[in-house]
Amino acid sequence: MRSATLARCATGHDRPESAVTIAGIRTSIDVDSIIKDLGDFMVSYAADDWSDAYHHDFQYEVERVVERLSVMLRNQFGKWIRQLVIPTRSSAGKRLQSIDANGIFLTFNYTGTLREGYAVPDAHVLHIHGCADLEDDDLILGHAWNPQTRKSLNDREDIEEIDTRLMEANHILDTYFAATFKPSDQLIQRNRQFFDGLFDIQEVWVLGHSLSDVDEPYFKALLTVPSVSRACWSIACRSASDGSDKQDRLQELGVDATRIFPTSWDEM
Repeated sequence: MRSATLARCATGHDRPESAVTIAGIRTSIDVDSIIKDLGDFMVSYAADDWSDAYHHDFQYEVERVVERLSVMLRNQFGKWIRQLVIPTRSSAGKRLQSIDANGIFLTFNYTGTLREGYAVPDAHVLHIHGCADLEDDDLILGHAWNPQTRKSLNDREDIEEIDTRLMEANHILDTYFAATFKPSDQLIQRNRQFFDGLFDIQEVWVLGHSLSDVDEPYFKALLTVPSVSRACWSIACRSASDGSDKQDRLQELGVDATRIFPTSWDEM
């Protein structure tokens, strides 16, 4: 009987849930806060000390924030994840007993945790968002707002009345959303062979995944595979309420309610 496991884990320390916090940095940006926090750089045109530089200072500061949130954040994240020491089978303080090294793994974890901690062959693992072990591999960070369907910040009724500097800043932020959109559909197509190979799966284990909207396309892709949609889905939970919430979410994603089995981490 073949099993498939969806795992999200940052370091492999104790519980795969440890990566949920890491995943959270990539899902949203508070545009209103950025505009408000940098508002002092949008100097009034009536200011006594007005300078032509004030035509561009606000946009420049917004662009600096965007660069830190995109390019610099990605670079720093890559450096951080690649310097982590991954626990091995002998050094890990606690390991999951339910990991089947012969199973198939779709992991949102960037590290070699499955190989180092559980002796899972690399050939059994798809690092859908990149593998930190490969120095040149692109580690995917991003959000789920498709730039093709997302409303522009300048798509507003009072566009003719707003400050030109704000209009230009909005364009900079729109560019950020386009540049950091996580191309889930492209990643699925790029790894089509993996999904097509799941033709005889009878069990699916979900470990440490928040089931957030940003990764919904992957679940939808999995559920298009007949054996996966018919499989028994076991999902690791911290508590009864957590199990209930995750069970509801899996149903929303399309998993048959009778095939969902919340399981305590302590039993794994």
